[in-house]
Amino acid sequence: MRNKRKRTPVTILLLAGMILSLLTGCGSEPVENKPETVTESSTESASLAEAEAETPEETKPTVRKKIAAFNYEKAAEYLFDYYGIEPDQEETLENINGMIRALGGEEIEADDLSDAAIIKAGIKIAGLDELAQTYVNSAAPDKATKVLTAHGLSTEPQYAPYVACAVDLDLYANRKAFDIETFFYRCMEIAGKGRRYIGRVSDADLMEELRAVLDSMSIFDNWELSEVGTKLVIDGTVTGYGLKYSGYDARFLDPYTLKYSHSDYQHAVQLVGLLRSEGMDAYIQIEPKVSIYEYLKEWGTPPIPSPTYAVQQTEEGRYLCYSIEYDLMIEFDSEEAKEKFHSVIETYAKKYDDRVDENGNATEKLLAESWWQPLYSSGTPMQNREFQEMIDNVVYDKTGKYSIHTFTLPQDAAAVVNKVTEIAPKLEISPYKVYVNPAFIRYITGEDHQ
Repeated sequence: MRNKRKRTPVTILLLAGMILSLLTGCGSEPVENKPETVTESSTESASLAEAEAETPEETKPTVRKKIAAFNYEKAAEYLFDYYGIEPDQEETLENINGMIRALGGEEIEADDLSDAAIIKAGIKIAGLDELAQTYVNSAAPDKATKVLTAHGLSTEPQYAPYVACAVDLDLYANRKAFDIETFFYRCMEIAGKGRRYIGRVSDADLMEELRAVLDSMSIFDNWELSEVGTKLVIDGTVTGYGLKYSGYDARFLDPYTLKYSHSDYQHAVQLVGLLRSEGMDAYIQIEPKVSIYEYLKEWGTPPIPSPTYAVQQTEEGRYLCYSIEYDLMIEFDSEEAKEKFHSVIETYAKKYDDRVDENGNATEKLLAESWWQPLYSSGTPMQNREFQEMIDNVVYDKTGKYSIHTFTLPQDAAAVVNKVTEIAPKLEISPYKVYVNPAFIRYITGEDHQ
């Protein structure tokens, strides 16, 4: 946002007062010093005033392990995409309160457009109000003051616990400029209303955390949608579908995001390692899905059911397989990196006839369980025109939290919509355009198996 607001300044504690308070040792009362007032010109260069001298090493807050890997450059773009907040607004009371309203927060009072007031609003949006209040708990009534003093900050008593909480949580930490859009975006993430992700490719422990998430998945169901899906498969309208739950949605930015669908856990872990080896950073999220398709009798006796795989008989005497799979959601840092992903998969995670022997075993070094027809798609058109349009036919249950998905060619989508409308007229069906990698297009059209 353009920093043109006139606001109540947060004050800077005199450096001498800081040094003296440190020398007096723990447990001493803070030394009373008259705060140095920040002039209007200085507030334009920093939204929260900071000590002019660098904070002594022993008082610096512990930075979270992953904070350096977080990428908030697209905070303004995200707030516009998901909440309709226009970027690059002047920092007026009207505009900032407009942002706060869009994010479901409490507006700032008309006579107080200070950074501390904005922080208080953000902390409440993040759902951290009660946590902030613990900074003035009767057992430690001066906790907020100590945090602020250690960082060379001072503010009005009604804001002190909120600013202190923001400092401790690294929502504000020794920065010379206070970026409001980034601050509000991070508050929305904490509230579960921003991106949902396991981590970034550059995180040192992402592969372990990814594996832990994969291992925790199990089959789930929604009777309302299962009834619809079963009818679609049995009458031949579709060959299968995927059941998903919105609580796992990545909520990424579409222009930078690909959805990579697979079933093998080790493949996902290796793919993340491959991206890192290629110097490609990205947000990573797993969206579990239950893949449902007909189990044919010629496949033999169904295996013993497990938490991730089961075969059930329908009323018509047919059998449906329920198998846990996943959509690996990848939001790249740029559209160029998103485009590069295709060549990476073609090279390291895609089978071709000239890469296997007569028994189908790979003769080229590929990722574990690489497929002949990998499936990855974009919600926005790709520059690579080999990616072609398909339709993700999405049917929602009455709560809107569960959905079934089936991909069709554009010319086949109407048949799915008509059938769903016929058998479940009260359910919402929304066909979405997606842009799918060429190998899967060749497979679905019958052009080629590879």
